[in-house]
Amino acid sequence: MRIRNHFLRSLGLAATFALTLAAAQATQYPITVTDVSGRSVEIKAEPQRVVVQDGRDLFALALLDREDPFKRMVAWNNILIRSDPQTWAAFQKAWPESSARPIDMKFGDEGQVNLEQLAVSKPDLLIFQVRVRQALEDADLFNRLKTLGIPIILVDTEMEPVVNVPKTVQLIGTVFNREKEAKEFTDFYASHIAAINTAIAGQPKPSVFVEAKAGQKGIDSCCFTHGDVYWGKLATAAGGVNLGSELVKGRTGDVTLETVIAKAPDVFVMTGSPFSNDGSVSPPFGINSDPKKIEAALAVLEQRKGFEHIKAVKDGRVFGLYHQLYASAWNIYAVEYMAKAFYPEQLKALDPDANLHTLISKFTGLPADLPVTFGAKAPTVK
Repeated sequence: MRIRNHFLRSLGLAATFALTLAAAQATQYPITVTDVSGRSVEIKAEPQRVVVQDGRDLFALALLDREDPFKRMVAWNNILIRSDPQTWAAFQKAWPESSARPIDMKFGDEGQVNLEQLAVSKPDLLIFQVRVRQALEDADLFNRLKTLGIPIILVDTEMEPVVNVPKTVQLIGTVFNREKEAKEFTDFYASHIAAINTAIAGQPKPSVFVEAKAGQKGIDSCCFTHGDVYWGKLATAAGGVNLGSELVKGRTGDVTLETVIAKAPDVFVMTGSPFSNDGSVSPPFGINSDPKKIEAALAVLEQRKGFEHIKAVKDGRVFGLYHQLYASAWNIYAVEYMAKAFYPEQLKALDPDANLHTLISKFTGLPADLPVTFGAKAPTVK
């Protein structure tokens, strides 16, 4: 009896400790947070009606509101339905009712919004990407929303993706009262980035050309790329020297094939998605994608006229990646995949696909056995 009573007391103490720990981790409202742009924002209560400017922030919400990433969303820009209907279908299937509720406002790519439309959805929080801050300031939206009592936080998964993805997830986690879930993911993220940096420290860096949205405009198009943002930053974080950073003046731009050939990249990366526009031959990477179709698309694209003169093609170092990762909190896969492609000897043991499976099964509510192809090596051209 004495042993049994001691056991019950121990259970009681454990339960009390668990409750105390949960209370300590819970967000206490009202709270003032500093968003990724450095703005101070007061959040008076846990948000229940959220507007999301960039639909790819769904990947971040899935890490936090794991039981249902749509539970708070009342309006958004559903980029996925237009740029990757397969991945959108996977989220729809997992949350059929809640995914149908938010209004797709189709915000402008630079953040242009209709304030009257926003007001109709009665939001208590807006989440926007840092890259559209200028458009918001030009429209005096910060002050107008403040007058209405609607807070707006700026996040970033694109401009400084590896630096700001953990900050973004932590910020939204604090605002959403999901600090525990945020920390679980950011710890995972930090440990994987650190492991890459340790493995490749001191190694010569390969030059990399990233053809973003390869094949979206058809078989004859080449070569759209990213500068020192987006895929350029991800390639740099993976230990490469992004050629786009010196070849384009702005965030993005087109580079002639002749220039790419002259630059002799050690590695050539094509990013693709099952874009819905007519004429696209882009590799259809994503959730529920067909690996054979991806391989076929990569083979066709690397055999475009003139590509046989590109150093990376001749050396068999052409790789493909899921395009939407450049704006996704899941971008750790892109960094790991490229790092292994850049440094195959130093990162022999690295398994980006297994780590992606861990991310989805452990940190989201999506099915653990979800078929996903986010990266692939292109067939060697003979």
